[in-house]
Amino acid sequence: MDYSRLCRGGGDGHLEALTGDNIDLIAAHLDVTYTVRLAACSRELYDMISKDEGKMHHWDEPCLLMPPPAYWFDEHWDLATASRLHDTVYDLVPLDHPRRSVALPFMHDRKWLGANGDWIAAADHHEWCLVNVYTERHIPLPSLPDSKIRHSIVSYRPAYSFNWGPAIYLLKIVICQVPTKGGRYADYKLIALFDKTIFYLEGGGDWRMLEALTPAPDYPNYCDAIELRGHRKCNTLFVSISNIAENLMLPFVIPPPVVDDQQYAWFLAPSADGKRLMIILTVNKIGIANAEVPPDIPYAANGLQLRQYPPVATYVFELDPLSTARAGDFLWRQVNSLSDHSLFLGLNYPIIANLKKRESKAPDGTLVPFMRKNCVYTAYRNIRYNQYPKILRCNLQPDEGETVGVISLPKDGWDSVRQAAMWFKPALNIARSVLPLKKQ
Repeated sequence: MDYSRLCRGGGDGHLEALTGDNIDLIAAHLDVTYTVRLAACSRELYDMISKDEGKMHHWDEPCLLMPPPAYWFDEHWDLATASRLHDTVYDLVPLDHPRRSVALPFMHDRKWLGANGDWIAAADHHEWCLVNVYTERHIPLPSLPDSKIRHSIVSYRPAYSFNWGPAIYLLKIVICQVPTKGGRYADYKLIALFDKTIFYLEGGGDWRMLEALTPAPDYPNYCDAIELRGHRKCNTLFVSISNIAENLMLPFVIPPPVVDDQQYAWFLAPSADGKRLMIILTVNKIGIANAEVPPDIPYAANGLQLRQYPPVATYVFELDPLSTARAGDFLWRQVNSLSDHSLFLGLNYPIIANLKKRESKAPDGTLVPFMRKNCVYTAYRNIRYNQYPKILRCNLQPDEGETVGVISLPKDGWDSVRQAAMWFKPALNIARSVLPLKKQ
């Protein structure tokens, strides 16, 4: 389908010859990225596609970005044929609607390492880069300093080592600030989160290692990081979590908000207004006594496999770092409700979605609809976290006996070419802000 012919007036490409039904038919055969480009061809096309009222496109709703299940192969990255379809075409799955395809040609022989908005951080064996999903603008990133770290080629995940110490593993690239046209695409800010260290990069500069300012284990085990910008003094706080002794590194130690025998998965997110820090804890392992596995429930709406598990402890706490009187004097406040919002956490930068039109519970107590407000959704925490290939939905105000909704994905081996599923929110407004919207 040559969508560019629809961008020209006159002849066979004249827009006046197309009705709304024709546009819907054309868009139904295009992937998400080309649908956005089609909308950018003219204001008339943009209006037609944007008024679809969610029947097909479901813009601005968090979806799962993942490889098509038919192309999950258990084979080494370096043995996989780079030209295979699943290297560049992926599934974009709304939680309650039919899945769509999304073409990402720039992912040829690459792995994604993180995402924020319409930007993806990706890597091959030689280069890290930022790429825009819709425009395919490519921004090469500098290499890590050789004086600090050494790259090792491993088939299933990027491996590195301190020049003076043990091997370390890249967990994800946190895109704290996306590049913008106004900033000449050099105003991005990134965190390279390793299990043992953290590097920070501002556009136009070089990676620099962040050092903890207070005593800590020789090699703390980090599991998440964000950049929180203060609203009063415009200062920046680099925040990361260490699961050694369950401490939060800011870069000084803060007592954890919950102390018990559970093993938690830790996530960080800014509050909806971006002014406060939230820490989210949910149990790291879920299951049923006697190793019983609940049956899969096929979801006809999108082909996902759902399961029900017993309730798990999920906590959300927040604090305002700028309200403290002295370093280390932090008071956590438990958040019992996200109101009309839900959190979507994982490899992507945290998404706080306003789901005002959604219910918080299913009317009949079933698993569906799966998209609900006042919930925490968690996916893969890093690029190779596949020990428990499940995606959880935890209600912050569950009814008595309410189960946890789980999206169950097929297991893969450590040497698989499969990429970790992450949350992505398709946005049609990119056609107005980035792509050349033309008057017809």
